[in-house]
Amino acid sequence: MNEATRQPEHEAATILVVDDNRLSARKLQMATRALGHATEVAVDGFDALKTLRDADFDIVLLDIMMPGMDGYAVLEAMKSDDRLRDVPVIVISSLDEEVGSVARAIELGAEDFLPKDFETALLRARINASLVRKRFRDRELAYFRDIEQLASAAQVIERGAFQPSDLLLENVAARRDPLGRLARVFQDLAEEIYNRERRLDLTVRTLRGAILVLLAGSIFGLAPALGRIAAERSIPPIDLAVWSNLVAGIAILSVSVFRNGLPRLRLRHLAFLSSWAILLGCLYQLGTLVIATHVEATMIALIGSTRGFIVFLLAALIGMETPSLRRFLGLGIGFAAITATLLVLEPGASAGSMWWMLAALALPLLLALHTLLMAWRPKDLSAGATVGCMMILASVLLMPITALDGGISVPFATLGAYEAIVLLLGLATGVALVLALTVVAMAGPVFASQMAYSQTLAGIVWGMLLLGESLSPLAWAALALVILGFWLVEPKNAGSEFKAKLRVTQMTKSPE
Repeated sequence: MNEATRQPEHEAATILVVDDNRLSARKLQMATRALGHATEVAVDGFDALKTLRDADFDIVLLDIMMPGMDGYAVLEAMKSDDRLRDVPVIVISSLDEEVGSVARAIELGAEDFLPKDFETALLRARINASLVRKRFRDRELAYFRDIEQLASAAQVIERGAFQPSDLLLENVAARRDPLGRLARVFQDLAEEIYNRERRLDLTVRTLRGAILVLLAGSIFGLAPALGRIAAERSIPPIDLAVWSNLVAGIAILSVSVFRNGLPRLRLRHLAFLSSWAILLGCLYQLGTLVIATHVEATMIALIGSTRGFIVFLLAALIGMETPSLRRFLGLGIGFAAITATLLVLEPGASAGSMWWMLAALALPLLLALHTLLMAWRPKDLSAGATVGCMMILASVLLMPITALDGGISVPFATLGAYEAIVLLLGLATGVALVLALTVVAMAGPVFASQMAYSQTLAGIVWGMLLLGESLSPLAWAALALVILGFWLVEPKNAGSEFKAKLRVTQMTKSPE
């Protein structure tokens, strides 16, 4: 026997004495306490089982002959209980009268016997021998449990999704034996594999998020140019907002129903959908179309680049981002660049143009609030269902305004410029919002706020291509400063908000 398994000659234990004879029970209790053990007394079999189930004991000294529930019944109950079956039982007997009873008790699982007229040395020997077997059995059971835990950890990995904390190997790894060393090696390998795969996973997710940001921003940037084209054709902004929202909402929702089935709308969804519909589908959409009649699309796009800063500022205020001197410096540079562009008007520009450009600052604020609001999207609704329902609701909310404006003109009598603008604006907005919701769910609103810059560049390009507009050198310089400022703000990368679990391909043994 090595040092780890050697037992001391005397080891304190917790002992339960079970005897209906108070004198015998008192004698055993005093004798065991004199040997340094903690002892309790149960007056019958029923009391013994209740006491055993309420507390842990190392040894039971059990009288066989008891009224009601005898020692045999107690033994049978203990051996059928997974928690009690390994507690050693020493039966108390009178050798001259109860030899057959002792033999039966040992057959039922008793460890040893003790005569009622015992010597202290014999009591000590019986208890110590039982304790050695008990401690050895406890270590053996613990060893088997740790082996099972190690096997369970392997099964967790085989199932294909795990985090190192899911393996639950801390207790096994704390062992100071070969099994503990094996658990530590297993734990270290799992941690190394997880970290390597997680870095790869986060890189892929960040790249995917960046692509979606560029794509969504490029599509969303089309709105100011389309609004300006609609203004040139005297299409009322309110009509365009109503029909583009309605057409796009029906189209997006139809695709979602085809792919995922009918959405299960609940009353708790109404608060989110209503807030989002008012904020984006009504205020932003209508505001963009109205402002586009007075401000060039390229300038609206440039002003929209402040959205990223506003999202960061709001996120810092509500604790989603950590403010710092560098970040506030970047914030100041970005806003200063846009302010300078607005204050230094091109020759010939009127004071009214300046007021409309100042009004255009409300658009990135609305988009910033919309970006943060998307983080609270109901998780039981798909992105398509959410966008479709929101756009239809926004169209319904805008319809009463059209009544005050003299009614609404109905497109689609013929397929012309009006209808084309409605379809392009609605579908571009709907698709961009689905992509934006995906980015927010995958990487968080602060990462998604970088969409402002792809939207700005796209808006400038669309304005140049569709309207022949151009930016002044001052505006281009302002855009460069805005990008510099946002780099200083340093928004979170996609990976810092992920909680994805690692997926591991299950290895299968090839047939021989």
